[in-house]
Amino acid sequence: MSDVWDLEPSVRSEYGRLERVLVHEPGAEFNTVVDPDAWNWDGLPRQERAAKEHRALVEVLEDHGVEIHHLTEAFDHLAESLFVRDVGFAIGGGIVVGKMVEETRHGEERRLSERVIELGAPIYHSVHGDGGFEAGNMVWIDEETVAIGRSRTTNAAGIRQVRTVLETFGIDVIEVPIFGSTESTGQTHLALVFSMVAPDLALVYSEAVPPEFLDTLHDRGIDTIPVPMREQRNRATSTIVIEPGTIVISSGNHEVRRALEARGFEVIELTMQEIRKAGGGPKGLVLPLERTPIGE
Repeated sequence: MSDVWDLEPSVRSEYGRLERVLVHEPGAEFNTVVDPDAWNWDGLPRQERAAKEHRALVEVLEDHGVEIHHLTEAFDHLAESLFVRDVGFAIGGGIVVGKMVEETRHGEERRLSERVIELGAPIYHSVHGDGGFEAGNMVWIDEETVAIGRSRTTNAAGIRQVRTVLETFGIDVIEVPIFGSTESTGQTHLALVFSMVAPDLALVYSEAVPPEFLDTLHDRGIDTIPVPMREQRNRATSTIVIEPGTIVISSGNHEVRRALEARGFEVIELTMQEIRKAGGGPKGLVLPLERTPIGE
């Protein structure tokens, strides 16, 4: 496995073939949490089981030819470092690093920055000042459009900074107010309630987004699969498209699975019982560094 870039990192969709990713297996830092309520966790995940769940995902990716890069070590207090997607995104040969809003996650930005520099990728921008931006709030709609959720974890100032960067690549931004999570904490990322799985198909938990956003999707010819509340809480919308027509979802989401299979998808279910306690799903575990553009 190569640990340096031989191609420029870039992603402009959620559904092109996944070529390479950055991940972080939960390690000793995962055990530093003693008060799950302070972290808005649903209990205390067992580190060994969470690591096993994470390894199962990595094995699936490797079996499909995805090249894996590892964040390697995490600082002791950064127990949510496994959710690497939240911290930044790849675009046009480089990386944009966000600014984590939750105090418990401050410092993840530095570790991501150090790692991608080690890998030889430039950092185009780091969100700063009064900006707050967690990349779990950014979902590609197509190669020229992203949706960015505005909530407690991403504010208007952060969106303005990211919009400025994206505009240099000819990418439009659709801002989506999120109505809080299903538990009303206001911390939900857009990727937990909205997921593009094909150029013309999305999973949506409609209770968390404005009706106007659904209208925008339909006006663009994008069909939507409604996600019931129970399955949204089970991270049904936190999907990973490995290649067109092949998708990873958390196990136990029977309605979403049936809907995807009815549309011809190969659905790979993975157990995420322990990782789910930490508030995330499969999508958050993978920072895409390269996807093949659609049509290639």
